[in-house]
Parts: sequence; structure tokens; C-alpha cells
Amino acid sequence: MNPLKDQFLVHDFNLPNHESELYDAEEAIRKIKTKLAIIYKENLINDFIHEYYYEETMRILDYVGKLSTPASALSNEIEEMYMLKFKHSPALAKKLWLDHYQDIHHPYNILKNRCWRILNILDAKYIFKFNRNPPNWKY
Repeated sequence: MNPLKDQFLVHDFNLPNHESELYDAEEAIRKIKTKLAIIYKENLINDFIHEYYYEETMRILDYVGKLSTPASALSNEIEEMYMLKFKHSPALAKKLWLDHYQDIHHPYNILKNRCWRILNILDAKYIFKFNRNPPNWKY
């Protein structure tokens, strides 16, 4: 929890409500993690399985990234608001606008980080089993 959150400026950024889309993405991530847990336990990973789950996870990551695009576009607007409001305390303005921006991105970042974790573990399990890089890695 952010102790400065109560100091955030109240402003309607006109952001879309992505709660249901984020919930759907979270469910898709949960299903992938459940299936991969079985694959890892049984040591069933192979080229096909690696590529399939890598692509599925990347689709979710791309989807969540596209959902977060409107929030990303707010960076300059939020910074300007805080710099104008707290012009006599630039350090506080910077701290608040960065925290506010991070707070807006938090639900998206959680899901993106889960996707990256899946991809990293998937690669690690493949490398451990075959002692070589996955076939989709390019040099």
C-alpha cells in the first residue's frame, strides 16, 4: 500500500474500465500455470509444448500490454498536473506523479510480471531438461 496515495490528485483521466478483461487474462494465466505445473511435475516438456505455451503466454502478455496503452499515454499529463500543483516542491511533485502513474499501471503490471515469470520458468525447465536453448531462441 502506498502511504502517499491519499495525496494523489483527483482527476478524471477518462480511462477505460478493464476489470473484466484483466480478470479474463488472469484466468488464462492461471490455466496456463496449472497445465504447466503438471507438465513440469511429469517432466513432459518438449519442443512442441515449450513453443505452444510460450506463444500462449506471449498472446496474453501482448493483450495486457495493449490494454495498458491508454494508461501509458497519461505520463506527460500526470507529470504536468503534479508539477503545476506542487511547483514549490519539485521533489514531492516528482514522487507523487511517479507513484500515481505506477498506481494506475499496477493491475496491468501484475499480470505482465506473471507472464514474464511463466516465460522464464518455461525456458529454464526446457534448458534444464535438454541442456540447450529452446528452439525459438534466436542468436
